[in-house]
Amino acid sequence: MKKQTLFLACLFTVTFLQSCFRDQCTSTQEYLRYDPVMMSASEFRKDIKTEDSRPLENPGKIYFYDKYLLINEMGRGIHFYDLSNAQNPVKVVFYDIPGNFDMAIKNNILYVDNVVDLVSIDISDVVNPKTIHRVENYNGDFPQQNDMYRAYDLASKVTTVLDCSNSNFGQPWFWDNGGIFVLSEGDFNPSVINSNNSSGIVKTGVGGSFSRFTLYDDYLYTVNNSSLSVWSAKNSGLDKLGQNQFGWGIETIFPYKDKLFIGSNTGMFIFDNSNPVNPVLKSVFNHAQACDPVVVEDDIAYVTLREGNSCRGAENELDVIDIKSISDPKLIKAYPMKNPHGLAVKDKRIYLCEGSFGFKVLDANDALNVEEVNFDESIKSYDVIALNDNRLFVIGSDGFYQFDNSDPKNLILLSKIPIHTN
Repeated sequence: MKKQTLFLACLFTVTFLQSCFRDQCTSTQEYLRYDPVMMSASEFRKDIKTEDSRPLENPGKIYFYDKYLLINEMGRGIHFYDLSNAQNPVKVVFYDIPGNFDMAIKNNILYVDNVVDLVSIDISDVVNPKTIHRVENYNGDFPQQNDMYRAYDLASKVTTVLDCSNSNFGQPWFWDNGGIFVLSEGDFNPSVINSNNSSGIVKTGVGGSFSRFTLYDDYLYTVNNSSLSVWSAKNSGLDKLGQNQFGWGIETIFPYKDKLFIGSNTGMFIFDNSNPVNPVLKSVFNHAQACDPVVVEDDIAYVTLREGNSCRGAENELDVIDIKSISDPKLIKAYPMKNPHGLAVKDKRIYLCEGSFGFKVLDANDALNVEEVNFDESIKSYDVIALNDNRLFVIGSDGFYQFDNSDPKNLILLSKIPIHTN
């Protein structure tokens, strides 16, 4: 009887305090609101239009091909910059491609998403692109309402006051009247680090750790939220060869030698790609729920997990994983980070984006003792590409940076492409 009385007293006290707090507790937050922009098929299924002076305003993924840097303008198209002179990037052209977020290039053929379609474009003459082939509804997506498709989301800053009793109080993101509110701009700035699998006369590009398109030999691989699809990229056409279903939460794809590494918000999937037409799932490395780009070098995979985003993650760490046996990956060690986003690895150096906290260089020669050698807190970074010629590309919420990374302790800024602000 005493236990029951004590329980009721505690329950009354907690309920009373919660009621008092709710009456007095409010929070003023500045959010980004993302509202859907809807389009009909006739609006986005058209020849590629080009512009000369479109400003860089909302950068997404990055990709490097030949001498060109491609920066995705999220949901709107692709900016091309000539990087022949590292100190002086030259804006060449902008491709107006509604609903575009991903890209990959092989032998002057650019593969892009265009709302719900997959399109191949001849860019032999970069300023005069020619559409070659279009696969409609390539992921099986269909109109959401009144024959209209969601092409992209339009961002706007909103200040809102939330009461403690509001179910959205304290949440990093939430839905409201058809739009999405997110607290951190970086959470919806996916960028592009793929491995360059080119050999012989085949020329492919290099992308980043948030990529959802990649190429291997004559094959294009695409992932959506629940599957991996294989496409023939021979003769500029696009023929679907197969598909692997996962479940849900698929985010990124990274090719390395004859393997494919798929990042999801619950783990890393490893595929044997010895037969490129039919990738075979060999294992899954599970982790706590979080967004997780994956990159690989030699027998080690590197995965970043972060909290406070749409993946509802609760960890901020870099996982170093032994993949000598792709059928049995093992965690070597987890290193605490601040809020890690995209990453790259080159010659045992890890280049890691810490979102609004900055940009890091880590020495990974000893997997059990990964050490920080550089931390630039002035760069709000979310993805990175490391090239063979000591060039480093970093994309962030305030623009694109190009560095000479010959000395990892002293990155030399070669050039910057700033964000256009009104």
